[in-house]
Amino acid sequence: MHTVIHPVDDLPEGESPTAQRRLAELIDSIDGIVWEADPATFRFSFVSARAEHILGYPVEAWYAEGFWAAHIHPDDRASTVDYCARQTTDGADHAFEYRMMARDGRVVWLKDSVTVRTSNGRPVALFGIMVDISDLKHAQQAAAEDAHFFEQLGDTIPSPIFWKDAKGRYRGCNKAFEDYVGIARCELIGRTVYDIAPRDLADVYAAADQALFESGGVQTYEAGVQYHDGSKHEVAFYKATFSQKDGSLGGLVGVMLDITGRKRAEENLKLSSTVFENSTQGILITDALQRILTVNRSFCEITGYAPHEVAGQTPAVLHSGRQETAFYQKMWKAINEEGQWSGEMWNRRKSGEVFAEHLSITRVLNESGEVANYIGIFSDISQYKDAQHQIERLSFYDGLTGLPNRAFLHDRLHQALSHAQRNGQRFALLAIDLDRLTHINDSLGHHIGDRLLLATGERLQCVLRGADSLSRHIGDEFVVIMDEPDEPHAAADLAERLLAELARVFILEGHEVSISACIGISMYPEDGDTPDMLLKNADVALHHAKGLGGGRYQFFRQEMNLASAERLQIESNLHQAIQRNELRIFYQPQVDLGTGRIIGMEALVRWLHPEMGMVSPARFIPIAEETGQIVDIGRWVLREACRQARRWHDNGYPDLRVAVNVSAYQLTRDDFADQVRQALQESGLAPDQLELELTESMIMRRTERVISVMAQLRGMGVKFSIDDFGTGYSSLAQLNSFPIDKLKIDQSFVRGIGAAGNGSAITCAIIALGRSLDLMVIAEGVETSEQQQFLVENGCHGMQGYLFSRPLPVQDFSALLAKHLPALPNASWQI
Repeated sequence: MHTVIHPVDDLPEGESPTAQRRLAELIDSIDGIVWEADPATFRFSFVSARAEHILGYPVEAWYAEGFWAAHIHPDDRASTVDYCARQTTDGADHAFEYRMMARDGRVVWLKDSVTVRTSNGRPVALFGIMVDISDLKHAQQAAAEDAHFFEQLGDTIPSPIFWKDAKGRYRGCNKAFEDYVGIARCELIGRTVYDIAPRDLADVYAAADQALFESGGVQTYEAGVQYHDGSKHEVAFYKATFSQKDGSLGGLVGVMLDITGRKRAEENLKLSSTVFENSTQGILITDALQRILTVNRSFCEITGYAPHEVAGQTPAVLHSGRQETAFYQKMWKAINEEGQWSGEMWNRRKSGEVFAEHLSITRVLNESGEVANYIGIFSDISQYKDAQHQIERLSFYDGLTGLPNRAFLHDRLHQALSHAQRNGQRFALLAIDLDRLTHINDSLGHHIGDRLLLATGERLQCVLRGADSLSRHIGDEFVVIMDEPDEPHAAADLAERLLAELARVFILEGHEVSISACIGISMYPEDGDTPDMLLKNADVALHHAKGLGGGRYQFFRQEMNLASAERLQIESNLHQAIQRNELRIFYQPQVDLGTGRIIGMEALVRWLHPEMGMVSPARFIPIAEETGQIVDIGRWVLREACRQARRWHDNGYPDLRVAVNVSAYQLTRDDFADQVRQALQESGLAPDQLELELTESMIMRRTERVISVMAQLRGMGVKFSIDDFGTGYSSLAQLNSFPIDKLKIDQSFVRGIGAAGNGSAITCAIIALGRSLDLMVIAEGVETSEQQQFLVENGCHGMQGYLFSRPLPVQDFSALLAKHLPALPNASWQI
């Protein structure tokens, strides 16, 4: 049954103001977003105040048309809207989970329970409540990762391991247990011991489980087991309970140690000294006063003592000192009352080394019922203890560097926060990200990359004080918790020392490896009062440091959050820019300096967003390149520019050549040449009327791949120009190996014409270089008549810039073509 909650303004007529207030308070107290919406448009007509707390957007913003769909996570948007629409059309109440983008950039998981109100079989209203389930989702993901990790780890242990819930139902096991029961672990889940063992044995196991659940702690006992192949074994069970987060009983985990051989040795000891001597377990026999009478060979191998060295002594010669007196009192009480005891203890070898053993002591009575002997049989279980220790270590330490891992980092952050809050102190969090690790892995191999991470951890550790702690956060990122910095500059000093240390060359297996790093710094309490907030803000600062180049550090500032939110907004909206027809192409004319004729135009993409207005390419192009969206944008620009150029050709301007910028991400894709061919075929534009602009720095990277792609396109007839020429590091030999038609002088040199500096000299050199290579030379950013005159006098072929025209939309560029009258050949002209 679904409950319909009316908005306060839609109460039944005659409802008292008091009742209205109470209903409003009730709605606002619900830990979720109560809403009402139009079933046809999904436009909200009511949203409770909790909406702003959960997602950050003011309630008024929710009432805008399309708000819901626009703020659904892009990966969930289509399926979510489609599902809700289908259910609504069917008049079916429904509940579903999806992600929405919060105002501050967070991704929030919501569970939305929807009631569809119908009239005459048609939906007339939607009501629902959205509940934030982000913590649950994150916990589920973390739990799944942990489960996968421990499943792999458990499979490396040869002894059967299993775990059950508080009702004795199996929840999982390792490979060894799977082999023992002969049932796949996925089929084992949910079963009990009665499903896998004979009834008599199952009764024993179930009773032991129940006793452990009632007493808690750990449990050790021995019992017979029957393998799935019918063979029977004696097994020592080591079991312990575990708790849920709320402290309630969660279940138990158990390890089975096959002690069949030891049991047989105990039974045959009375019959055969040969069996006694060849037992794999250590055995000692004492008299009634606990003085050692004899020991076997395994005893000597395990403890290091020769038989004559322990004869006449008590087993106290092996005591490690780790067990308290109460432990031995309890042990002997069990022996005296029950005739035997079995359990784990720590003993000491002759060498002084402490080792773990599983020991069984049996009391032997003579015919008179008096104690004659005690028999002790033990196994060295150090390897199992080491495995247990290794499990704990892998849970909290990085397997490669040995540093605290991400889980331990959060634990230390909680401790640092508690200490700082309790003592009114501060601390700093430094997030360190290495550059070039991927390149090193690709070029020198992952083993060198691993050595580099190990050496990095060692270097960083050497710089830190004893009170500071270093963790490997994830991948090539490390985190330092700096305890009690006097002022922020202390954290800055530490960051500089860390960066300087990492800047020194690493010698790794004969390779000289150079790296740099960037550091983001957040401070407690200024930049957050929770581990997640401090980590998030340090990451934001790190992102900004990386934007400044290698070897930098940045403190977190609130404006960084705003910049990150803006970036997220741009990235989110950019996905839909093409589909929503928000992209525009402006064209800037290229003019022949000799005649004044417009000989071509550069196509420049612009983004007209309905809320952000005209978004500068400097803001969205880097994001598009980083996210890979530049491929779709570049494909759209290429097709639109070719189509428009063909229209101008058909309208009487057949000689215009259109120049389109190409990013490195596009150029190195396998299908780029096919994209160009398709754009030319669809538009009907002649290939030699298309010019692809590449930056000088782009063609210097992955040159073999670039030359190959350029050769395919040159085979079609496509032209190439080098943009921003003079700002890269190309040599004449490299330049001559590319099929280039045009050089474009970077505007930074053009601006320097006539001014102090080398602008004029560099411009003349580029013009001379272009002419010597029989290339056309175009100057960018021409803004003054003096610059134009200088370019004419020095033989530059063409120009583009504000002196002639700014980039123009299609209609204005068409108008410029119509009114622009080129001069006669060889005639002088002025703008």
